[in-house]
Amino acid sequence: MVPSMPYGNEPDVAATVLRALPDAVILLDVDGRLRWANRAAERLFGVTLAALTGTNAVQLVHPDDAGLTVFSLESVQEKSIGTPVELRVRSGSGWRLVEAVGTNLVEHPEVHGLVVSMRDLTERRRWEVACGDDRSFRALVQHAASILFLVDRHGIVRSVSAAVTRLLGHSQETLEGRHVEVLVDESERAAVRSAVARAVDAPDWSAAPTTIEVELVRGDGRPSVPFELSIVNLLRDPTVQGLVISAHDITQLRATREALEELATHDPLTGLPNRSSLHEHLAKRVTEPETAVVFLDLDGFKPINDRYGHTVGDELLRELATRLRTTLRRGDLVARYGGDEFVVVATVADTTEIDRLTARLIQAIEIPVSIEGVGTIAVSASVGLAKPLPEDTPMSLLARADSAMYVAKLGNRQGRDDRPDPIDSMTPA
Repeated sequence: MVPSMPYGNEPDVAATVLRALPDAVILLDVDGRLRWANRAAERLFGVTLAALTGTNAVQLVHPDDAGLTVFSLESVQEKSIGTPVELRVRSGSGWRLVEAVGTNLVEHPEVHGLVVSMRDLTERRRWEVACGDDRSFRALVQHAASILFLVDRHGIVRSVSAAVTRLLGHSQETLEGRHVEVLVDESERAAVRSAVARAVDAPDWSAAPTTIEVELVRGDGRPSVPFELSIVNLLRDPTVQGLVISAHDITQLRATREALEELATHDPLTGLPNRSSLHEHLAKRVTEPETAVVFLDLDGFKPINDRYGHTVGDELLRELATRLRTTLRRGDLVARYGGDEFVVVATVADTTEIDRLTARLIQAIEIPVSIEGVGTIAVSASVGLAKPLPEDTPMSLLARADSAMYVAKLGNRQGRDDRPDPIDSMTPA
């Protein structure tokens, strides 16, 4: 038997023990307001009991943990002892990680409240992370498809996952202690520094990370790889105390995005710019007097489609589009306006140059096209030309070129008896 010790006045002894406990202990009323705290709690929160008294418990925890705190305070009132939860609490030196567990003494005649004890886990958890005790977690991080960086507020790398070696061929050790910007091209380093600064200024409980797209360079000199960097501010997190950067390879995403942009601005059949791109281009050129707009409409295209089907017609359009593109000089543009209509926007100095341009375009179209299984097909085009007037818009300039083309087409129809029909001029395969 262990002999009993003469403690004297039991309430005084209990009070002494509570004050001396290494774990923080606080007393809350049923509404969550703090009524009392021991000395360990004062040290944990960095303020005196007088300053703590009356404070709502939710105000003492990290905003991300507020919901968990409210739920725990409500649930402990339905049981004698609550479930231990991990929370981040505010302290004089930043956030601390604690394990909190509550005891329900609401019905106790002398207490009428909730007693919450809190054990500071910050140093222990930091030691666990640093020493790699959590092997499963470290293995998960090291083998993740994304690259994870832990950097300080200035962007200096404190640690980086092994994915940086697998994906980019860089040694982890050579990156640690250097700014994360060394992984990007010099032209993008200022943008990276700016993103780090924005992340530092962001609230540390912000749900939205700071993101930036950059090209990360490879260690072996091969072409760089597009990555999205997502930066989360955990500078005030007690076990992290830094910025966490996750880098995701967006090569496929960028290719998909570019393909969608191509579909939005180019004709899927011929690969030429579409009507939308043409209008955008003309908006920049409509005030330039050297601009010339040539509207081309194929003559006799519909009978080819009717007799041989759209597959043959499509192949013919693709070949003619390629010819028109290669006929033009750099800086000029040819677009498919729709159906069998094309529009050329070119820079011409005088009437002679306009005539030479028109002649080249007509010749490119009139050279017979050889189509496997069908033979050769010869078509012609009606051409309309317009030069900008001071009051022109892209639409009005196109409309005048279209009208000129329509006049030319009427003239071509009147002289059709002197020209071969495209169907009759076909040479069998």
